[in-house]
Amino acid sequence: MKMKTTQILTDKLIQNIKTDKPRIQITDAKTTGLKLRVSRSGHKSFALMIRNSSGKYATFTIGTYPDVSLKKAREIALQSRVDLKITGLVTPTAPSVAKQDETTLRLLLGEAQSVFAGKKKTWRPRGIRKPTAFARRAIENVFENLLDKPVEAISAKEFGYAANSYKPKRPLKGKTTANGQVSRALSYLSPVLDWAAHRGRKYGKFGAGRKTQLNVAELLRVNDPSTDDPTIKGKRDRVLTIEEIAAIYPLLRHPTPDRIRRKKVSPKNDYGPIAMRFLLLSVARREEVASAKWNDFDFINGVWTKPEVKDATGKGRSQRLPLSEAALNLLKSLPGFKLCHKDSFVFPNRDGGKLDNWNRIAAQVQKGSKTSDWTRHDLRRTGATLLEELQVPVQTVEAILDHTNRFANAGVSGSAGHYMVATRIMNVTEDPKVTALNKLSTALDHIVAKASTPASFIEDS
Repeated sequence: MKMKTTQILTDKLIQNIKTDKPRIQITDAKTTGLKLRVSRSGHKSFALMIRNSSGKYATFTIGTYPDVSLKKAREIALQSRVDLKITGLVTPTAPSVAKQDETTLRLLLGEAQSVFAGKKKTWRPRGIRKPTAFARRAIENVFENLLDKPVEAISAKEFGYAANSYKPKRPLKGKTTANGQVSRALSYLSPVLDWAAHRGRKYGKFGAGRKTQLNVAELLRVNDPSTDDPTIKGKRDRVLTIEEIAAIYPLLRHPTPDRIRRKKVSPKNDYGPIAMRFLLLSVARREEVASAKWNDFDFINGVWTKPEVKDATGKGRSQRLPLSEAALNLLKSLPGFKLCHKDSFVFPNRDGGKLDNWNRIAAQVQKGSKTSDWTRHDLRRTGATLLEELQVPVQTVEAILDHTNRFANAGVSGSAGHYMVATRIMNVTEDPKVTALNKLSTALDHIVAKASTPASFIEDS
């Protein structure tokens, strides 16, 4: 789309504008004579083009953006008009422009992402196609109208108003409010502001905060709308019923059954449903399944090595999970097993990239199975609940779920898992996790087999 040569300049426009031409010039519709010059290299500067007292056009350089802010450039332009038109000066008074810290909220979030990503997974890029971290995206959604404002100029009151008046552009299905999103955005933003201000027990220490301290607002007095929201009930505890499992489980196949086929995706290219089946069989986390690659699996020993699992410390750790026979057979049935592309995703999207859009996958399965109100994480919770019902020892369930590193408190190296595999081979013993997951697979098959009308679930419509 062709750029308008005259329009009202904004910080957002100036920050985003690019050109392939040697230089373009845009006239500010708000301030007479003020010009923005943008070069191919990305250099941006302000200039004033105006008739002097003799009626001749003259051009005067104002300064480089963002050293000179848009607000300051307009002030200088207005003063220069007074000097030339009214006072009659040949040249306007030289502007006194002190280099100010015009760090906007958007720029601060970019700085914070590079710092926080080392310790917090929510601040790490979500992939090649989604370079913005989850935490940063949440903040940008809720505080969109404040992003291009200097962060030091944003008051706690403004943050509070933005948070409590937020309306999402695309409301989440089944949600009547966005208070949960707002609550998360506030929780992600608060430590960023503390880091920038060298504030609190964590960032008040010398060297712990941002290199250059900023005088930014504190969010302690900002109302969190989720605290009084009756629709937010705290920790979710939803598990699937026997009837729901019987309806859903047979549909989680590859190629995708016709009943849950997506219009624009070939059944052989739709790995969403079979990924959900693997998630249920392994009781893994969504992100672990989505990130799984063929070189993560040792089919000789039947072990899945997850390179990175959820870790509250931010240091990162891996998990070696022995798989059930059903899970291994599922993997061997997929086309990728024979192709031997070790660095390929096991459950790719239709373009071969990382599987995402799990909400859409769940929606298609819900529609085909005539079930509702469950999420992909509810499958993991259901698997864990079934393991407990099957009287699997709690420590074994915890080891499968990998909520914590069970060797950490015992002073044992995290490499112990490797030695245990070798020990079991020597002793010809089965890992209790394998025994448990085999029980889970058998239980799922039993539930489907005992359903009152299993044929209606198994046959494609």
